[in-house]
Amino acid sequence: MKQQLFAFFLFFVCVAGRASVPVEMPELQTLFDRYGIEGSFLIYDLKENRYQVYNPERCNTAFCPASSFKIPNTLIALETGVVNLETIFPWNGEKMRLKGWEQDLDISGAFRVSAVPVYQEIARRIGVERMQHYLRLFHYGEMDVRADNLDVFWLEGESAITSYQQVYFLKQLYTGSLPVSDRAMEQTRRIMLYEQTDQYRLSGKTGAAVRSGKDIAWFVGWIETADNTWIFATNTGKEELLSIENFLQIRIDITWEILEKLGIIIR
Repeated sequence: MKQQLFAFFLFFVCVAGRASVPVEMPELQTLFDRYGIEGSFLIYDLKENRYQVYNPERCNTAFCPASSFKIPNTLIALETGVVNLETIFPWNGEKMRLKGWEQDLDISGAFRVSAVPVYQEIARRIGVERMQHYLRLFHYGEMDVRADNLDVFWLEGESAITSYQQVYFLKQLYTGSLPVSDRAMEQTRRIMLYEQTDQYRLSGKTGAAVRSGKDIAWFVGWIETADNTWIFATNTGKEELLSIENFLQIRIDITWEILEKLGIIIR
């Protein structure tokens, strides 16, 4: 049933959205092979209204969103007013899993260091009903949101999203087409800024999680140049021989290499 839903979603994106049939890029397999990793890559050309895809089957398979969910979590928090740009989440002094979490953080800082405890508190402030409401409005994957998993549903359990759904949501956010305020979308877009140079602005979020004993990782976002914008989703799965540090870095490195290969950036 889920596979049929994903196939319908692909039809909706490509036909109802009037985009052309995705152009496959099988040549990217050599790149993924060189890194010794399984994965997929999907990119949408905003000007040409065109998708390009490597490993279309995986792009149409749903995975745990992990910390890529901090994008809609941020947007919902700002829209509902449970958080504003000045809200401070104080560190309680306890040792955290990551050193970057051991400080007082506003929502921009929490996004930047991917502070799970802060975003768990944000989810609790949003609440089950509002979280469900906005995720349905956004058509954001298949999120299993309940009272007993409100602060972990994007990290564990049954919640899942495909690369096509990630890109479609990000396209709506980038173009200001989501059914929320322009203010909340603009603030979220600013928080998402990842890297800026003279030739491009890249905005996005990484994410990683273990589901059924298997590691998966995301790097999703968009890259703007002087004359165009591309929206992308990189998804990778960990092979047994890779260290977790190498695995987490690969999703970023491989994205940069693909963007260079496509002629979007020069680094």
